[in-house]
Amino acid sequence: MCTEKKIADYAYAENRQMTTFTIPEGTTSIGKHAFYNCRSLEQLTLPHGNIEIEDGAFKNCSHLSQIILLDGTGDCTCVKDILYDMNHEISVTIHYDNEDIAKLLFPHYEYEYIANEPARVFSEIGYGAGYIYQQCFYDSQMDYKRYDSLWKQALVSEDISVLARILSYRLRFPHALEQSHREHYREYWDTHTRELLIFYIQEQDMDSLRFFLEPTSADEKTFALAREICISLEQPGVLSFLLDLHQKTQPTPSAISKFDL
Repeated sequence: MCTEKKIADYAYAENRQMTTFTIPEGTTSIGKHAFYNCRSLEQLTLPHGNIEIEDGAFKNCSHLSQIILLDGTGDCTCVKDILYDMNHEISVTIHYDNEDIAKLLFPHYEYEYIANEPARVFSEIGYGAGYIYQQCFYDSQMDYKRYDSLWKQALVSEDISVLARILSYRLRFPHALEQSHREHYREYWDTHTRELLIFYIQEQDMDSLRFFLEPTSADEKTFALAREICISLEQPGVLSFLLDLHQKTQPTPSAISKFDL
C-alpha cells in the first residue's frame, strides 16, 4: 500500500490485528488517517525522519508505545508530528552514526480545550510533564538539552514508574547528555536507590539492574539492599540474576593472586 513513496490515505485504517509496522525505506509521506484506529499497533519503525505526517495519520493508535527511528542524523520532524497525535506514554529510540543510540520516554499527560469566547476559538491546554516533553524539538531535531532540563519538573509531577525509566534510558543511552544533567540523574539514583531498585525488581528490568549494579559491584551495601528487596518481593528469578551478576563482577582468586604478584 506504499506507492510513489507515499502511504495512501486510510491505507491501513481500522486494522485491529497489526501490532508492529515498519515504514518502507524511501517513504516521504504518510497520508491522512493512514493508520487511523489501528488500536493494536504497539511498535512503529521509521527508516528516517524526513517523512511528512498528514492529518490524523496515527489518530486513535492508543497502544502505540514504541517508536524506533533508524536514522536520526537528519530531519526528526516526523517523530514530533506522530507524538503530537498522542497523549499516552511512548518511548522513542533514535539511532545515530557509529552505533550511538538515544532512548527517551515521553510521559502520559492530560489535556482539555479551553474556549476563548470573544475570539470563538479553542485552545488546547496540557497537564503533566508529558505535554512539555513533547515540546523538546528544535529546528527539526530532538533538543536533548531541553529534554534533560525538564527533569526537575518531572520530579514534581511524575511518579517513580516514570522517573525510573527516564533516568535509566538517559544514563544507559547518553546521546548528547551534558555532564550537569548526568549529575542530576545520578544524584536521584543516589538519594532514591531503594525506591528505584524496588521498581526495577518488580518490573524485572534486568537491563537497568545490570547498568546500576555493575559499576557499584564493590559496594556490598547496594547489592545487599537489592538482595533484601528481591527476597521481600518474592522475586527468585531476579535474585538469581543478581547473584550471578555479582559473582561475575568479583575478581577470581587467580586474578587476585596475579594482581598481588
